[in-house]
Amino acid sequence: MQTKPTRMELLKTRKRIDMADRGHKLLKQKRDALIMEFFKVLKEIKEARGKIAGELGKARASLYNAIAIEGRVDIDRLSLGLAEDSTFHISQEKIMGVTVPKIDKLEVKYQWPGYFDQSVELDNALVKYRALFPSIMTLAEKQLKLKKLADHIQKTKRRVNSLEFHTLPRLKKTAKRISFRLEERAREEFSRLKVIKVEE
Repeated sequence: MQTKPTRMELLKTRKRIDMADRGHKLLKQKRDALIMEFFKVLKEIKEARGKIAGELGKARASLYNAIAIEGRVDIDRLSLGLAEDSTFHISQEKIMGVTVPKIDKLEVKYQWPGYFDQSVELDNALVKYRALFPSIMTLAEKQLKLKKLADHIQKTKRRVNSLEFHTLPRLKKTAKRISFRLEERAREEFSRLKVIKVEE
């Protein structure tokens, strides 16, 4: 549907252009801030993975030694009751309007009753894995945060591109067309008035 070439429509279109332009600038700022946050979290994840990898290797070595000494069946049976001493709560926080997960009140008790004659290697493995649990949970939190940020960056980019390459050009084209038609009308009116004056 074509917009009527009137001064009122021209004013409305120019107002829409101003609003779209302001929205475009704000969305670009938001996108840039989200990208900065994305790379900050990505750096934290890389650092966390590096730290966890070394400690996880040591814990895994202790576990394999414990399995060799005590057998996999006993280790599996004992592992069923270990999660009861770990508690955490997940809440949410907002980053530039994006809701991301946040772990609160993460608690891990390192002591456990064990059983008579358990190996030192099993004790070592349990202590090492329990010490790693908070770091692994924090890493999971950061990875979820990264995914949420990535998704929102994509959405914001699409909105920026839509305004930049579709909405703004279309509105500017409409304003130009209306302006041209008004100028054309003004010239026609001026010519008509000149003809009338000459005839008088």
